[in-house]
Amino acid sequence: MKNLWVLTILLLAGCNASLGKSAGLSEDCPNNPPVLDSNNVTEISVNSGTITESGQLRKGQSKGYTFQAESGQKLSYQTKQDICIWLYSPDTALLTGGELPKTGKYTLQVSSLQGSTTFDLDLSLGNLANSASNSSPTEPVNPSNSQSSSSSQGSQSGFTQEQATQIIQNWLNSKGEIFSPPFNRQLVGQYADTNGPLYRDITKSDGSIAWLSKENYRYVFRASNVTQVLEFSDSGSQPFLKVKIYEDRTLYGPRGIDHSNSGASTKDYVYFFSQENGNWKIYDYQSAN
Repeated sequence: MKNLWVLTILLLAGCNASLGKSAGLSEDCPNNPPVLDSNNVTEISVNSGTITESGQLRKGQSKGYTFQAESGQKLSYQTKQDICIWLYSPDTALLTGGELPKTGKYTLQVSSLQGSTTFDLDLSLGNLANSASNSSPTEPVNPSNSQSSSSSQGSQSGFTQEQATQIIQNWLNSKGEIFSPPFNRQLVGQYADTNGPLYRDITKSDGSIAWLSKENYRYVFRASNVTQVLEFSDSGSQPFLKVKIYEDRTLYGPRGIDHSNSGASTKDYVYFFSQENGNWKIYDYQSAN
C-alpha cells in the first residue's frame, strides 16, 4: 500500500505530490506544466484550517484553484492519488522556493499523467488536520476490467446505481431539446453540474450549442437509451457508472444530412457524478470503447 505524503510545499519546479515517489521533482511530472484552461479554474478559500478539494481528471487534463494568501505563509497539502501539482505566484511565476513570497492571489494547478484519476486534495495555510483524503482512494476506471452488474449498490452518500442510471437516461431523453433549436441551455443545467466539464463544453461561447446554432445544424434523436449497466462505484469522492448506450441520431445541416455524424451505434461510456446544491448530477463522461 502506498504511503501518504504530507508535504509543506517546498515547490521545486514541477513538484509532485503523488505517492510512492520521492519528494520534490518527479520524473513523471514535467518541469513546464501543461496549459491550464481558465474555464477549469475554481476560486477557493484557504486558511489555517484544512479544506478538501475533490475532482476527476483525464490524462493530460489540468484543474486549477485560486486562493488568497499573505507574504510569508506556507501552503501545506496532502493527497493519496498520483497527481502532479504546481503553484504560481500572484504574478504568474512558477514558484521554486519555500515561503509564499508576496500577498495576493495564488494558483494551484493539478494534473494527471496516468489516465483517468479521481482525487482528494487537502489544503491548509497551517497544519493539516485529518480529513476526507485519508480514506481509500478511488482507482481509475479500467474498461478492460469492467464487470456486469444489475444489483443496487450504495455507500455512505446514499447514492445508488438506480439513481445514477435514471439520471443518465433522463439526460439522454433531453438531448433532442438541447442539441436542436431552440437549444435549451437550462435543461443542460438540470442534469449536468454547472461546475463540471460536461456543462461547460456544451454551453461555453465556443461550445457544442454555439457551434450548432452558428452553423445552422441540429440533431434529431430517434433513440437514446441505456441498454446495460456494466459497473457502478461509489467508494470514493466521485461516483461513476459505466453503461452501454444505444443511440440512433441524425445530424441535419444547411445541405441536408451529415452522414458522417449520423446513424445508429452501441457504445460503452463512463459517467462521473457530483452533487450541486444537494442534487446529484453528471460531472463529466468519457467513452470506454
